[in-house]
Amino acid sequence: MPLELRDGLGAFRYDVFVRRLGWPLPDVKENETIEWDHFDGENTIQVVELTSEGQICGCARLMPTTAPYLLRELLPRSSNLDFPSSPTVWELSRFAGSGMQLFPYVMAVAASLGATRIIGVVTRAIARLYRRFGLDLQYVGPLPVTATSSFVVCAIDLTPVAFGNLGFDLDSLRSSITWYRPLTPNVPGSLGTAPRATRCAADV
Repeated sequence: MPLELRDGLGAFRYDVFVRRLGWPLPDVKENETIEWDHFDGENTIQVVELTSEGQICGCARLMPTTAPYLLRELLPRSSNLDFPSSPTVWELSRFAGSGMQLFPYVMAVAASLGATRIIGVVTRAIARLYRRFGLDLQYVGPLPVTATSSFVVCAIDLTPVAFGNLGFDLDSLRSSITWYRPLTPNVPGSLGTAPRATRCAADV
């Protein structure tokens, strides 16, 4: 990922998750205005949405469950969740965007990486939003929440039906993504490829 874009992403994440949402993130250092944590390493895929002027307006982070990931660290073993470890299951975190505009592209990036399912922690309000758009959210393992909890752990299967419910197909989404480093010869998009439907960039 270009350094300027990476710096902008760190600042955008700080503005959303620390300043606006007030998350007490332990890796945020005093007097800094960027947000990164120890999961932002070589196994991490950063997805960035840009406006027509090149300003960051959305982001997401994808991590393989075959390596350490946030959900496994965030929840205690006593939660009795079945923490997946599979090359076809990826974790989605640090998602920020306006409505559902970015979400189909994040799904497409995950599918391009070999994922057939994404998992993550969402608020109940976001879970309701996803369902209103026709996504089939599945609780992971036994319900890990109480009636008063505002968070749920969910999974979404990356099926043609899931993409269709959002009004897209996987191939058209893939052709609209700029890959800042080529992924595989079979994945459309590479360094310097101009996006079409929206400006969505993925750093691999």
